[in-house]
Amino acid sequence: MKTTDSLEQELIGLERHIGRVRARQMVLLAELDRGQVALADGCRSMVEWTAGRLDVAPETASALVRTSRTADPSVEEALAAGDVTFDRAVELTRLSAIPALDPIARWAGFDIEGLRREHARAHRLSRHREIDVFHDRYVALQPNLDESSWRLWGELPGPDGRIVERALGERADMFPSLPDGSRSSIGQRRADALASIAQDSLTGTAGADTSTPLVTVFVDLDATTRTITGATLDSGPTIGPGALEEILCNGRIETILTHGTTPLAVGRRTRAIAPALRRAILHRDGGGCTADGCTSRHRLEVHHIVPASAGGPTDPDNLTTLCWFHHHVVIHGLGHRIDPDTPPHRRRFLSPDRHDPP
Repeated sequence: MKTTDSLEQELIGLERHIGRVRARQMVLLAELDRGQVALADGCRSMVEWTAGRLDVAPETASALVRTSRTADPSVEEALAAGDVTFDRAVELTRLSAIPALDPIARWAGFDIEGLRREHARAHRLSRHREIDVFHDRYVALQPNLDESSWRLWGELPGPDGRIVERALGERADMFPSLPDGSRSSIGQRRADALASIAQDSLTGTAGADTSTPLVTVFVDLDATTRTITGATLDSGPTIGPGALEEILCNGRIETILTHGTTPLAVGRRTRAIAPALRRAILHRDGGGCTADGCTSRHRLEVHHIVPASAGGPTDPDNLTTLCWFHHHVVIHGLGHRIDPDTPPHRRRFLSPDRHDPP
């Protein structure tokens, strides 16, 4: 049985090994760069070529190429010997604008974040560099194979990044606590905020009619057992029961039954909740969220207490008003259900483990 100390030392040793491998990659990249291999292969830059050939993220490729071109010889030697990590070598290279006879010793007392702060303090942004930074802006979205989740990353110019950070922070601060009184992590709140802001741009402002655009749902039906085996949207994403229930609450939908790739039946386009009924429910509930203790009026949505997918009727007794957070995040995202025995204007929630099968 290995001790904690031995596990820690092995972990550190592996990171040093990664540094030595990166050092060798930098030597090879420098040689290929001098031979202009990127242009020969039709790539716009060495960073693009590296990202494609090594199958790494653009930021990793950028760090490799930049460091291979500008690293101090002492930093290169230390990386090849395993004396510094690759991340430290990258930051030491960025600090090369600050004169130092021995950069490794000069910055030995700083962690990675400290090195980045020192670089930010010494950095002066010229107009030429400012234009380069703006040209380098991008946001990438990458779905997994069935599009049931998406990965986002990118780079923004400083002012735009601050605007996005502030917008996400302010929207996230609007969201109430979870039913158990806790709050989601900052990363989760920012993800919710981004989805909320994006939905605003597609369906109008928070005070407008929040019904979603027409959605086509392909429902795969087992012809033998007559049971639903899966559902996808017309653009390809696989969706689970929570997303399907949310669409049945809000959207204008058409349903196409399939068996494999063979269409079986095409349903009519329908609006889950008619606009007049939606307005009546909002009026009945006082134009606010009915979740216990919630005062939010952000993007109010009408929800089926007993889900439509479970046979719940679209009539006033089975409908209630929820804010976007309680509807999208708490109900359909985290799987909570409204406790039907709670008062109409103080709705409380049942957690998934008390309601749903495992």
